[in-house]
Amino acid sequence: MNVDGNSRLLTIAIHEETLAALLAQRYLHAEELHCLTPGARRRLHRVLLRSLIPEQKRKAAATGVPGVHF
Repeated sequence: MNVDGNSRLLTIAIHEETLAALLAQRYLHAEELHCLTPGARRRLHRVLLRSLIPEQKRKAAATGVPGVHF
């Protein structure tokens, strides 16, 4: 923590599917994430929703397997 009591933040880059998997497996919590722009916040919101979909369905959707609908 720095002098004023706020923790210091890091800027990182991560693939959306990796982030969705970390959230789905509870290795990372949404409360730990902060977005700097409204666009980033919208993308994070979509990733959070995607993390609620079971992994098998996420992978099928990512590869465009026909017959898989959400």
